[in-house]
Amino acid sequence: MAIQKRLIIAGVALAFALIVYGAGRYFSPFLIQYVVEQSLIQKAPAGKDPVYLRERLRTLMSAIPDQNTRMKRLLRISEYLEKTQFLSPEDLDRLLVPEKE
Repeated sequence: MAIQKRLIIAGVALAFALIVYGAGRYFSPFLIQYVVEQSLIQKAPAGKDPVYLRERLRTLMSAIPDQNTRMKRLLRISEYLEKTQFLSPEDLDRLLVPEKE
């Protein structure tokens, strides 16, 4: 009887771990985009409307059809934002312009 209880507990723990892993895989792109969006708003030039910046980033991301390419672009933006304290208007435009293929 003790072995059955241990197997049930192990099965429940495994199921819970799989659910958490699946949720993490599903929601991680949304979380990454949210963090980049908030960093962009914090470092944007004074007077820039946060709603405008959010919309511009979302438009840029929706223009990229491939999920891997979208994540790579968010990573590049994030890396640039890590290295700078404040963005100039030119930096902001350069970060949020679609790349040419």
